[in-house]
Amino acid sequence: MKTPLFFQRRFLPMWTALSFGAFADNMLRQALMIGVAFGWIATQGLDRADDAIPIIGSVFAVSMLIFSSIAGQVAEKYETQRLFRVTKFAEVILMAIAALGFYFNNGWFLIGVLFAMAAQSAFFSPVRQGAMRKYLAADELVRGNGLCNAGLYTSIVLGLFLGGLVIPGENGRNMVGGLLFAASLVGFLAVLGAPKASPSAPDLRLDFNVLTQGVSMIARAFRARGVARPILGWSFFFYVSTLMTVLVPLYIKNSVNADETTATLVMGAFGIGAGLGGVAASLLARNRSALGYSTFGVAAASVLSLFAFLMTPFASSVAPQTASDFLGKPAGFAILVSFVLAASLMGLFVAPLQAAVQRRAPAHECARILAAGNMMNAAFALLGSLSVLLVTRTDADPRLALLACALMQGCVALYMWRRRARVPTGLYDEMLGSSAGHGEKARVPSGVEPC
Repeated sequence: MKTPLFFQRRFLPMWTALSFGAFADNMLRQALMIGVAFGWIATQGLDRADDAIPIIGSVFAVSMLIFSSIAGQVAEKYETQRLFRVTKFAEVILMAIAALGFYFNNGWFLIGVLFAMAAQSAFFSPVRQGAMRKYLAADELVRGNGLCNAGLYTSIVLGLFLGGLVIPGENGRNMVGGLLFAASLVGFLAVLGAPKASPSAPDLRLDFNVLTQGVSMIARAFRARGVARPILGWSFFFYVSTLMTVLVPLYIKNSVNADETTATLVMGAFGIGAGLGGVAASLLARNRSALGYSTFGVAAASVLSLFAFLMTPFASSVAPQTASDFLGKPAGFAILVSFVLAASLMGLFVAPLQAAVQRRAPAHECARILAAGNMMNAAFALLGSLSVLLVTRTDADPRLALLACALMQGCVALYMWRRRARVPTGLYDEMLGSSAGHGEKARVPSGVEPC
């Protein structure tokens, strides 16, 4: 009997490293945000501790933007197994340093470590995404991305939950530091089992000019046949997910009049839903590009976002609500379910797009194109976070952002549907039969630009 993909050596070490790395990143960030906000972690020199929160919230994306252009070149030039080991060992060192920062209760030092961890993620990401192209066959990419996304989002939820739960407790800072170090060590030990894979461009000369290389990589991604649209869709996913992550506390507090436990519950529901969407994508993809599922996913998510917008007045209350009060109302329970389903459908939306980028990118510049995608994802995530300022600065009802989100999702779905109708081969742009070798580019009809 053939071993399932998940348990094979070409996948499980990579998945484990990704999942434990995401857990560590998000636990560090959440523990830092909660610790600073409630005074458990010191930030010297600020009149108000809350002033550090926007810095903590944006430092990860800024670091990704800075280092992704260099990271893409490195991932192209050097052997994959070696890069896995180096990047994950760097994570072990950084988490040990973070543990010291928690021990000495130095918030600014920990913010610096978070910036460095984002740089580590910038280098790990194109290695991992490029390895998918090298380790997996074309018809396995959607399944692989779905499984990776399921692990990623589950780890994010666990990291956020434990980061906020452990830091307030007795000896909480030291416990957070210990958990971070343990998670990074598991990730490093896992990649020791990853197979070797030859570099895509061993003769590439590294250019450390971040600005020119960043522009060059994004231009390269837009020149590559059939790559720009999936990258833009992928980045749209980051925009929506970041927008909702930042919006939820405001939505729960101001639109529903519920407490912080309700916000935590809804945030967890989003993460679980996105993970379920990744699992669904892995199960539904069978020798298909599965881009049709992307269209369905974003269209259905649009309907559910609109539904949540319409149901909000029926779930709100004049008196403050607890999580049990909120869920005790049919409208409140319906909103929670709609959020879980919408997140699942957005998870289903993004996995085929990730696979499409990995399939279509030319082999000799795949990692650099994926790094360009990471830069765009970070930029869209920043834009999603800043979009919430339209709510806070205008004192608008946060539920209006749900309506805006539904309209944007609907526009994307309409574009994908029209694109499918215009392209002769529809969204089935690649022949994903079992004959395709690991990372082998499948045939596309001449003169047809894939979706």
